[in-house]
Amino acid sequence: MKRVLFVFLILAVLGPVCLLASSAVASAETSGDYEYGWKYIDSSGSWELVISKYIGAGGDVVIPSEIEGETVKGISESAFRGCTALTGVTFPDTVTSIGEQAFYGCSSLTSVVIPGNVASIGRQAFYDCSSLANVTLSDGVQVIGNQAFGNCALKDVRIPGSVTSIGSQVFRLCKSLTNVEILDGVKSIDDSVFQNCTSLTSITIPDSVTSIGSAAFYGCSALTEIALPDSVAVIGKSAFYNCSALTEITLPDSVTDIGNHAFYGCSALTEITIPNGVTGIGESVFGGCSALASVTLPDGMTSIGYAAFYGCSALTGITIPDRVTGIGNAAFSGCSALTSITIPQGVTSIGNNVLAECSGLTSVTLPAGVTS
Repeated sequence: MKRVLFVFLILAVLGPVCLLASSAVASAETSGDYEYGWKYIDSSGSWELVISKYIGAGGDVVIPSEIEGETVKGISESAFRGCTALTGVTFPDTVTSIGEQAFYGCSSLTSVVIPGNVASIGRQAFYDCSSLANVTLSDGVQVIGNQAFGNCALKDVRIPGSVTSIGSQVFRLCKSLTNVEILDGVKSIDDSVFQNCTSLTSITIPDSVTSIGSAAFYGCSALTEIALPDSVAVIGKSAFYNCSALTEITLPDSVTDIGNHAFYGCSALTEITIPNGVTGIGESVFGGCSALASVTLPDGMTSIGYAAFYGCSALTGITIPDRVTGIGNAAFSGCSALTSITIPQGVTSIGNNVLAECSGLTSVTLPAGVTS
C-alpha cells in the first residue's frame, strides 16, 4: 500500500516528466544502513525498488533481498561510491542491475561475485577499486559497461559467453591482470578493453569473436603471443600498439581489415603473414617493429600506406604484389637492413621518402609507369 501511494504521489506531482527519466531514482527513504527509492523501468512499464545510498559503517556487507517487504531489484548509481571502509559485498539473487559508479573508489574491496541474475553492470561500476583482486562474473551477466573494472587489482578474469556487450576500457589500467579467458558467445572485444594491462601474458579468444576493437590490447607489454580465431574479420586501429614483448601472432584468413597503427611498436615481432582478404596496409601498421625480418603480403593487395613498415630495421627483403598501385610516404623508411627492392609494374604512385634511411639498400627496380 505504501508503494502504491508513493508512486501515485510521484505521478500526481511530476506527471509524465518522471517517466522520461527512467534512470532517475524517485524518493530517498531510509531503512537501516540504506537509503532506497523507486526506479521506473521503461521496458516493463513498472517501478522497482533500488538501493540509492549506503550509509552503514562498511566491512563485509550483505545486501538484503527485501526492504520494507518490497523486493530489492537494483543497486543505483553511486550507491556505494567512495565507501573506503567496504571490504566485501554479497548480492541477493533478486538484484538484476548494478548502476553506474555504484562501487566507484571502494578502495578496500578485495573480492566480489556478480551472480547470474545481474544482467547489467553499469559504467565505472567498480572503477578505481584499487584492492579488488578477484571478481567472478557468473553466467547470465549480459552487459558490462564502459570502464566497469578499470584501474582495479584484478589478476584473473573469466568473461562468460552470456555477455553480449563488453564496453570500452572495461579492464583498462588493470596492471596486475595476467590471465583472461573469454568464453564462446562473446562477439567482440571492444575499444581499449585491455589497454595498458601491462602484466597480461595469456588470453583465450573464442571462435564467436568477429572483431578486435581499437586499442584493445594497447600497451600490453608482457603479452608474448596471441591466437586469433578464424572468425575475426576486423583488427582495429592501434589494437596491439606497443605490445613490445609480442613475438608471434597468426592472422587468420578471415581477417579483411587491419586498422592504422595496429601493430606499431611491436618490437619483438619477427614475422608476419597478411591474409588474402586484406587489400591494403594502412598508416604505420608495422611501424617500429624493429625485429620484423619476414613479411608475406597477399597477391590481392593494392596499396601500402604511409609509414607502413617505418623503422623495420631487421627487414632484409620484401616482395610487393603485382596488384599494388600505390605506395605511401615513408612506407619503408628506416628499413636499414633492406638490401634490394623491386617495385612492380602496376605501381603508378610512390610517396616521398619511401626508402629514406635504408642504408643497406644496393638495388632498387622502379616500373616505367610511375607518374608521381
